[in-house]
Amino acid sequence: MGGDELDTPPPSRLTLGGEGDVAQGDALVANSFGVVEITSTPTARDNPINYITAAGGITPSFVHPWMYVVGSLENITLTADPQIVAGTEGQQLTLYGVGSTVRISDGTGVALTGDRPYVIDSGSIITFFYTSGGAVWNETSRTVP
Repeated sequence: MGGDELDTPPPSRLTLGGEGDVAQGDALVANSFGVVEITSTPTARDNPINYITAAGGITPSFVHPWMYVVGSLENITLTADPQIVAGTEGQQLTLYGVGSTVRISDGTGVALTGDRPYVIDSGSIITFFYTSGGAVWNETSRTVP
């Protein structure tokens, strides 16, 4: 080992916290030069809960791999036409229930397997793909309640 080499790594700029401290952590983002930087906006990665109304229907968001959905503080049946706003050819949409129920029926822009309605309740998941030819979200899978 040379005289100018050190056995210790450079000090970290992150705090270690104290006993019992819980933190969200920092978000790591690569800048335009490919260098990873620490940002202080971890909420930018959070997947929001979407409060659905019967008449408003579902407006897909593709920012995250799935959408958290919940009836607007009550159990609802979608009456919007279409129930899910039209997408583009081949888009995939996964809805994950996290609270009060949202009932989806076959028709008005949605093609459910076996023409059976589906109730999205807490913990249930349903996945669709969009076909522009029929202007419809086709169900590909669902959890069985």
